[in-house]
Amino acid sequence: ALLLLLAGSGAALGADDATDALGRRATNGTTTTLAFKNVTVEQVVPFIVETTGKVVLPQAEVLTRRVTILNDRPIPQAQALDLVFLALQQAGIAVVETRDLITLRDISEVDRQSVPVLGAEESTLERTDLGTMVEKVFALRHASAKNLGDILKDAVPDYGKLFVDEQSNQVVVRGNISLLQRVERIVVSLDRPSTASLTTATFRLRFADATQIAQNIRDLYEQQSSARNQGAGTSPADRIQRFFGPQGAQQEGGRGNQRGGTTGRGTDEATPVGASQNLRVTANTQQNSVTVLAEEPVIAQIRRQVEEVWDRPLPEEAVVPKIYDLKNTDPIKVRDLLEGLFGTPSSSAGTGTTASASQGVGRLAGQFSFQAVPEAGRLVVISKSPDNLFVIDQIIEGLDQPQTAGLPEIVELKHASSEELAEQLNTLLAQEGTLAQIRRAESGLSADSSNASPFASDGDGDQAAQDDAEASPELINFWWQRARPPADSRGASNLVSRIRIVPVWRQNAVMVLSPPEYRQSVVDLIRRLDQPGRQVLISAVVAEISLEDATALGLRWSSQTLTPTNPDNAVSLGFESLNTQNNWLSGLFDTSVLNVNADLNVLLQALSEKTAINILSEPRIFTADNQEAEFFDGQDVPFVTDSQVNNNGNLVQSFDYRAVGIQLRVRPRITVNRDVDLRVNLELSSIQPEQTLFGGFIVDRRETTTQLIVRNGQTVVISGILRSEDSDIKRKVPLLGDIPLIGLLFTSTDTVVRSTELVAFITPIVVDNPDEVRDLNQPFRQRLDELRKELGASPTLDPGVDEPAAASSPEPPAKAETP
Repeated sequence: ALLLLLAGSGAALGADDATDALGRRATNGTTTTLAFKNVTVEQVVPFIVETTGKVVLPQAEVLTRRVTILNDRPIPQAQALDLVFLALQQAGIAVVETRDLITLRDISEVDRQSVPVLGAEESTLERTDLGTMVEKVFALRHASAKNLGDILKDAVPDYGKLFVDEQSNQVVVRGNISLLQRVERIVVSLDRPSTASLTTATFRLRFADATQIAQNIRDLYEQQSSARNQGAGTSPADRIQRFFGPQGAQQEGGRGNQRGGTTGRGTDEATPVGASQNLRVTANTQQNSVTVLAEEPVIAQIRRQVEEVWDRPLPEEAVVPKIYDLKNTDPIKVRDLLEGLFGTPSSSAGTGTTASASQGVGRLAGQFSFQAVPEAGRLVVISKSPDNLFVIDQIIEGLDQPQTAGLPEIVELKHASSEELAEQLNTLLAQEGTLAQIRRAESGLSADSSNASPFASDGDGDQAAQDDAEASPELINFWWQRARPPADSRGASNLVSRIRIVPVWRQNAVMVLSPPEYRQSVVDLIRRLDQPGRQVLISAVVAEISLEDATALGLRWSSQTLTPTNPDNAVSLGFESLNTQNNWLSGLFDTSVLNVNADLNVLLQALSEKTAINILSEPRIFTADNQEAEFFDGQDVPFVTDSQVNNNGNLVQSFDYRAVGIQLRVRPRITVNRDVDLRVNLELSSIQPEQTLFGGFIVDRRETTTQLIVRNGQTVVISGILRSEDSDIKRKVPLLGDIPLIGLLFTSTDTVVRSTELVAFITPIVVDNPDEVRDLNQPFRQRLDELRKELGASPTLDPGVDEPAAASSPEPPAKAETP
């Protein structure tokens, strides 16, 4: 005997490999070639052990039997094992396989062997171990076990057994898997219900409505008596036609025309619909199921109709739900509006037929169903036809728009103040009888002290008082504040009491709330009011014309240091002598001391001086129309306000500051003709040198306030602040100064004739646009460039860029002298 076993490329199987459903060792795709040629069973056993991994228990009588099984190409090892079992069966050897054991014995003695039993619910059609011996129980539902046993007894071979249990209507067959597969196919084919017998079937519906499906089954499969069929439209054909008509198309999801008059398999089958007089249908609404009692062919038709047609998800072309996300409108209001236009479909009870819509007019009345979801802002629309949804799309697109009619319009201002403009328009458009006040425009100059210093201790209080005065200025009252709203006329304007304007000071804008038909007009009005304000360049020259004739000649003698009034051309000499003599009266006193101290100061002065003019300042100030501008050039001088001696005897003094210098305040108002109405305050203050009163400074103060109208670019002179001073001082030493000729050495003469006048030259220049500002700043820009070049600094700014106008540009005082 020749044994040839060819293994595939897989590795040798171990004892711990996984098993399959039959408990065999998993081969993991291992292939082999069968070459058992006239070999004994004893030689085949190792192959069975290696392939299954189970214990093989052969009967001694079968070990010498010979088998032959050959093939010429590798096959899966599991398939090779099944073929070996078939070869053993041909040799009269029964293979009984359990989870752990394989028994090989003579097939005629298999009755003495414990054989695995397969229940009625287990099928053998999918098994591949065709040579394994088992027992199979077949439970019959329709056929008789006795009749079926008579049919199968001739099909069972000698090694197989057939048992019939009439009480349980079951058949038991013993044999190999190949035999049981053939018997199972016969049983399945013969175990069918009788054509005339009634059977019950329950259909659990997933998508369709049980009540509606039950009515459809009655209309389609119930056979009426001939008497009732005489009525028009009550025959089965009429009911079928009605079912597959418009309503049927609704229930069928648009497929009724394709399936009408058939069993639900399409028009290619010519089998007519079977009607049953014994049909009984009931619907269980709680479980959404339908139970049908009828003949088996009718039940089969109903099952196909339910599973393939009725109980299916609704196709998109039949009922199209669409969800609209509404961003700007209320879904409940939109739903009510659409239901008012198209109505709501109503159904007649029990029949499912659609009646006319309860509301709505037109061709699309009753074609839609609407449901609002206000929490999510959505609207759900269901249409009987998807082609009609474009109407809903257009309506919702038109309705779901931003509510611009109720939102305020924001108007950004370029020049005007948002608070002032809002106050003026609200007052103008206020309803009669309501509070309507605006702040009066500022006029004149501020009322605070012109010589107050920002460092003064009461400066905070003055500033707070000034802020309070600005916070509550004088108001203008209008007559309609006390008038009653007109009852028989439309009033002064349609806009009265219908416009609201609120300033947005962070953006210098106003929010306008008005009816849509007036909004653009109000915005245009605001644009016309938002015009750039004109500015004024105030150029001033403050000069002090001093006509002084001073003469100082002679010698002055004194024991103290001499300080001349005018130190020019003055020579001062001083002599000091100190002598001490001790015991110069020793005859009279025991101790005597003589001290002699002599101080002599001589001042020689010869001066003749004349002065013509002194330019104090040349300020230039940019200011807006009707806005006060102020210029100050000077010092903040401390003044003693209080003196106290503390407990330690120290002097404690309190100081307050006062502004001393040149101060110019002006408020221009531009007229229609570009003339400038000026309110001017000019103050010149100074401290008298070497003069005090009660330990405090003496302030020399000159001030003038005037109002005048000046043309654009015209220079006006403010003068008349005149002061005249004449002095003639002669000093001499008594007696010595009266000696002729020699007395001149002990005589000094000071003669002063002084006439001082304060003159201010003011020139207003009206500026209407930025180009004029650039032209006015050009000389100052050139001067800045020259200074930068002299200092070696970086180049100046781009001349094309408008620089902000300086608040003031004081000129250093110039002094001119004439001999």
